[in-house]
This record gives sequence, C-alpha cells and structure tokens, in this order.
Amino acid sequence: MFAVRSLVIAVAAVLASAVALAMPIVVRIPVVKTHSKTDPAEPGVFSHWMHDEYSCTTCHPSIFPKMRRGFTHDDMDEGKFCGACHNGQSAPPASGERAACRSSCHAK
Repeated sequence: MFAVRSLVIAVAAVLASAVALAMPIVVRIPVVKTHSKTDPAEPGVFSHWMHDEYSCTTCHPSIFPKMRRGFTHDDMDEGKFCGACHNGQSAPPASGERAACRSSCHAK
C-alpha cells in the first residue's frame, strides 16, 4: 500500500513539474490590430510568474482563448483581456497607468 501511494505521489509530482515547465515564463502578445497613436507600437509581454497566485483556469479559456490574439488598450479599457482584472478594482487599472504599463508590459 505504501509503495502504491509513493508511486502515485511521484507520478503526480512529475506531471505537475511537466505542466509548470511547459508554461512559458513570458508571452509576447502579437500586434494584430491597428493601434491608436497613443498605444505603443511594440508588442506587449505577459509574465505568467507575475500572476502565479492565480490558477490557469482563472484566465484560460474564459478571458484569454487558447490561440494568441492581439488586442489594444481600447480593448482593455472595455474590460477585455488584461482589462478584465486590471480595472482599478481587482488590480491596478490598465488606463491611466499606461506609463507604468509601457515599462513593464511592452518589449523594447
């Protein structure tokens, strides 16, 4: 019985490690929409590690679909994508914080 329990725990640990290693640390958000002149032209980046207090199902697939899609600050201002949480209530707002967002969310 102990051997079976140990084997199950070992397999679970290996599977959990495989899932964690498969998750990219940083995701580049492609530019696929025409951005306004006030939006940065460079692609945004998303850090899974900065959001590690949440489970994958918090955002996937409800807020972010399986396939990568680009979006704009206007989309976020409408409560879509990052704006679903970064609305000033759950997390710092996407709008009004754009200077901070540019330095931490946009690749140089």
